[in-house]
Amino acid sequence: MTYRFVDTVPTVEEHGALAISVGWHGDFHWESVPASLAGSLCGVVAYDGEEQPVAMGRVVGDGAFYFYLQDVAVHPDHQRQGLGSQVIRRLRDQIEAMAGADCFVGLFATPDGQTLYAREGFVAENTVGMWQVLRPGKE
Repeated sequence: MTYRFVDTVPTVEEHGALAISVGWHGDFHWESVPASLAGSLCGVVAYDGEEQPVAMGRVVGDGAFYFYLQDVAVHPDHQRQGLGSQVIRRLRDQIEAMAGADCFVGLFATPDGQTLYAREGFVAENTVGMWQVLRPGKE
């Protein structure tokens, strides 16, 4: 199958459809997604022959030195076609063009994504990913 890649941040609808397709139903505060996507530095969306979004990824960060890959997802019907690698490579190309010098590119990998990211040169050596979800007014 031939895929068409567009260097753009996914729309709210594209993001939602792909996120749900990979099982990320409860992983987002969906009301915040439009603002979150608007704060992206860059992105990639892949479309199938019927112009349906089948893969995506985006980058957040300071636009100078720190960049983080976010929401890299490939629809289950299109996995194992190299789409994840192509999305990552296109995002890296956009980061390199933006940074223009050495920069840090990070991500948080799901267990399913670890092999893909390792294949693309990401390492977890001597680091521990840590995070906290703040829920104002909730315990």
